[in-house]
This record gives sequence, structure tokens and C-alpha cells, in this order.
Amino acid sequence: MSKNYHHGDLRHALIEKTLELVQADQVHLVGFRELARQLAVSRSAPYRHFPNVEALLAEVARQGFAAFVDVLEPVATVKEYAPEERFLELGVTYVQFALEHSAHYRLMFDCAYFKQEDFPEVQGLAARAFELLKRTSSACMDKSASDRDKVELATVAWAFVHGLSKLFIDGQLPKIKNQKRFIRSSCQRFVKLAQCANE
Repeated sequence: MSKNYHHGDLRHALIEKTLELVQADQVHLVGFRELARQLAVSRSAPYRHFPNVEALLAEVARQGFAAFVDVLEPVATVKEYAPEERFLELGVTYVQFALEHSAHYRLMFDCAYFKQEDFPEVQGLAARAFELLKRTSSACMDKSASDRDKVELATVAWAFVHGLSKLFIDGQLPKIKNQKRFIRSSCQRFVKLAQCANE
């Protein structure tokens, strides 16, 4: 027997079930037929909330990016921090978010499941997140630094924290017992290297 969802409940349930499947490395099961089966609703029910699976996955990613920006923005605007401290804390916050919201994070940066250019709100939030990183890293550079140099540093910083996040999420660093300490010390090393390269 199909479960009777109140208006709006099924939309939330579809998102939550999608996150569960992504978390369990079963994103291949995210299809309306399978979701309808697991949620005990008719096969047509999901279409009342999303036109297709890509739109559902994009909405999950959008929610992830919105939360991501909400977490990064306060750190990037703390006036009490020196530029290098702000850069460090932003890196630590980035990785911590990725680990605490790994299902969202997988979808946010995996173009295999939805095309970001088809969803301007997702694309806009992703651009805001990168702009926060660029602004924060640029504050540590010499005033004569070109925009190209600023973009390059932000891109390298992104590659570093993204790589570290993925290694932890994928279970590739099992010997590291104290994740928080390792994340902070790694970000400290990166900031120091960036400072040396800027001198």
C-alpha cells in the first residue's frame, strides 16, 4: 500500500533518500522507479516534485552549496583574524564541512550526475564559494599580484582542500587517528608554503 504523504513531504523524503543512497555509495540506484519503491509511493509520484532525476540530484547539490556558503562566509569575513589566519581557518572549515556533509559534498563536485550549467542557482552558489576562497587567499598576497596570480593561488588552494577532503571521504587515510589535528596542521603547512611562494 502506498504511503500517503502530505503536501511537500514527498519532496523532502526524495531528497533524504537520495542522500542516504549517495552516502552508501549507491548513487546508481537514484532513479524514480527505485525511489518510489523504497518510499512506497506510485512510480509517477516523484514527477510531481522533480521533472527528472538530474533535477533531483541538482537540488540536493544546491542545498549542499547553500549550506557550504553559509559556513564559509562568516570565516572569510572575520575582521579579527590576520589574512593568513583567515586563510587557514577557511581551509579547515572547508574540509570539516566536506567530512560532516559527505553525501552532499559528493554531489556538489561530481559532474557525472548533473550538468551544473543547466542549473544556474547551483552554478551561482559554486561561484560564490570559489570567490570567498579567492578573496581570502588574495588578501595574503602582495598588492602587486595580478588577477591571474590570485586565481591561480585560489585554484591550487581549492585543489589542496578538495583532495584532502576526498582522501578522507574515500577512506584513503585510515592510519590517521586524529583527523582534526591532521587537517589543521596540513592547512597550516599549505598556508606557510603559499607565503614562501609569495615572498
